Amino acid sequence: MFKGPFSRRQLGQWGLSATAVAGLGLWTGRETLAQAQGTAPAPTPRPEALRSEFLMDLILETSPAVAIGERGDRTAVAVTGGTFEGPKLRGTVIGPGADWPLRMSDTLRILDVRTILVTDDNQKIYMTYRGVIHTPPAGQGSRYWRTTPIFETDSAKYRWLTELVAVGVNYTVPQRVAYRIFTIL
Repeated sequence: MFKGPFSRRQLGQWGLSATAVAGLGLWTGRETLAQAQGTAPAPTPRPEALRSEFLMDLILETSPAVAIGERGDRTAVAVTGGTFEGPKLRGTVIGPGADWPLRMSDTLRILDVRTILVTDDNQKIYMTYRGVIHTPPAGQGSRYWRTTPIFETDSAKYRWLTELVAVGVNYTVPQRVAYRIFTIL
């Protein structure tokens, strides 16, 4: 049997992953894969808090919810339009798009949204997000409504969106669904 450590290139040439190597006993397990490759990262300080930067305001236009199933725990809400604007991008929201929220309890909804953003320079960005809406009973606190958008695009200009983590915080706009979205740094 071979003895490690092995380079990632050697593993690739042999068609093995680190998991397979460990499973076959080729990797001693006394060191991390990065150490075995001689590329252990330098220690970094533990973060005290998350830092963020404003990405954009997103305002969605929606149709009334359609109940799915007898109990109505799952609904479909069409996203019919909207706008987005931030320091690095702006444009409109186009269909098709929808939210497929799931009612977990009287106070909790899980969001599942997919829609298309079109920038003012006509680039398309597919945006999805999951989220949580927790609405406590009256007098027992305020509503917690957060989302985690993910972006996909083949536009070179906006590819940076695919490389970030974002969080959306709901705010009130009459007859619309609105979020202020932040990039987590």
